[in-house]
Amino acid sequence: MTKSELKSKLEKSIEFLQGELSKIRTGRANPSILESVRVNAYDTVMSIKELGSVAVADSQLLLVTAWDSTLVDPIAKAIRESELNLNPAVDGNTIRVPIPDLTEERRKDLAKSVSAKVEDTRNVIRNIRQDAMKDVDNDFTNKLIGEDDKFKLKDEVESTTKEFNQKAVDLGEVKKQDLLKI
Repeated sequence: MTKSELKSKLEKSIEFLQGELSKIRTGRANPSILESVRVNAYDTVMSIKELGSVAVADSQLLLVTAWDSTLVDPIAKAIRESELNLNPAVDGNTIRVPIPDLTEERRKDLAKSVSAKVEDTRNVIRNIRQDAMKDVDNDFTNKLIGEDDKFKLKDEVESTTKEFNQKAVDLGEVKKQDLLKI
């Protein structure tokens, strides 16, 4: 595994973590909150993004505009029945989704969820590191690199993974601070 392949894999794990963290609501309206909601439409299950647009009206309100007016009620129903605990209101072709303030207990639960997602990402980073180390050992065993190169490459892998591990931890801390801030 080359250094660029290693960085690419590590960057993908960080990007995935960022996506997961953006789905955790902090009491402010964010269109990514609704990404996990699936709607039964046209005899299939689709995401809200495929059926309409989501806009932020203000810090506590999302507006969902369905492209097909017959889907307004199914979209509202899907939001209501999701695990997000949101109560949408239909207003013509628009669905108003108020984002309630988070209770302290809910904030702490979400902070635990952030910690779990960060730890999952750190596990992925550790696995990528192990694969890279095995590749270096295999290259040494197959006499593709010398002993000096082996130790140099292992140090590079170690420092690169340490850097990305710290990025994951920092992202989690920023999100937790955002969640626990009232």
